[in-house]
This record gives sequence, C-alpha cells and structure tokens, in this order.
Amino acid sequence: MDEDREFALESRLTNHGCYLREVAVDDDTYFVTYQSAAADANGEIPHQQVGDVVNDFRKLFDRRDWPVRSVEATVTDLDDDPLGSWRAEKSWFVALADGDLTEVEFSRRLIDSLETVER
Repeated sequence: MDEDREFALESRLTNHGCYLREVAVDDDTYFVTYQSAAADANGEIPHQQVGDVVNDFRKLFDRRDWPVRSVEATVTDLDDDPLGSWRAEKSWFVALADGDLTEVEFSRRLIDSLETVER
C-alpha cells in the first residue's frame, strides 16, 4: 500500500482512538492491525469502535483510488497484546452499497465476525 493511502487510513483511525500498526493488501483483502485505546481492562473490543473503523473504510471506498476489498483486522491493546480480530467481507460492502443489505444486517454480520482472545 502506498504512503498516501496509509496516511489517509491512519489519520481516520486516530480520530477513533485507534493507532495503525500495520496495513497490507493481498489480492482482494486489506489486512489491518491497530491498537485500541478504548479497549477495556478485560480486553473487550468496543463494538462502536469496530463500526467506526469499518465506516472509515466505507468512506475511503467512495474514493476512486480505494478499491472495495474485504477487511481483516487484528486489534491489540496499547502494549501490542492481541485482543481479537474481526472481518468485513467485500460482498457485504457491495450488497450494502447496492441496497441488497441493510445497515442493521451489515452491522450484525460485522459483530458476529468479532473474535476475542482469551485472557
């Protein structure tokens, strides 16, 4: 991923208390690792924050230089200890944009994909 795209993503994530550690593109997927300043002491990843990150990708997809791809995210705490992961499939983004998937259903799929690390 080029520096301009990485900077655009990093700037948006920082607004939500997320600190980009790594981003890569492989075929049809963005692989993202970020630190969550909002994760609680039990290591819970805030659902609202996941939604904010996904919405950042949706806004970037509206730009011509950001093709729609799946997103696979790994979330860590501020010490880089893994908290969990989530994913959003390319087909979900496409169906949502086409009106074939509601915001509620999209959010449900997203939250259902959330996996946390046992502490």
